[in-house]
Amino acid sequence: MKTENSILKKRVYAFTIDLSIIVVANYFFMASFTNFIQTVFFHFPIRVQILLINKMAMLSSISLMSLTFAYFSLFYFLTNGRTMGKSLMGLQVKNIDGNEISLKQALSRAASYFVCAITGSFLFALSFIRKDEKSLADIFSDSFVDHEDVPQKARGTEFQLKLIQAEKSLNQTETDSEDKAA
Repeated sequence: MKTENSILKKRVYAFTIDLSIIVVANYFFMASFTNFIQTVFFHFPIRVQILLINKMAMLSSISLMSLTFAYFSLFYFLTNGRTMGKSLMGLQVKNIDGNEISLKQALSRAASYFVCAITGSFLFALSFIRKDEKSLADIFSDSFVDHEDVPQKARGTEFQLKLIQAEKSLNQTETDSEDKAA
């Protein structure tokens, strides 16, 4: 049970990281759009420019929803069930069979986040209430979140792995020279 609680905690952290990335990306998108309006439409009357900028609240909501859906569905499908947050937390979304998730499952997971948000966000806490600890996204897409299937030896950057290999070969050389000296 302790490992399940750690997975739930990691899921919350991963989701927070993912939402932070989406919000920051949306902020930069909206800032660039505001700059675009001011740059391209500078010859329009100031009233029209202000009207366009004031309509940004609706555009911001639409772009935030679009970015959220695109981020989760594309990352889940293209990176075999990992978003940036899940990768940082060492988690992966898997099919019920333990395989990679399909495009349909990735889209279902992304759509379930909208259902959670529309219903007042309390459905995000569903995994803490249910005995099987499944979230609405898990139920909608017939998938689950588990630890990544990466062997401990294979973790690290290419540079870190080469350092480990170099250290092993150095240790092997030292052992061989000690054996010859003895």
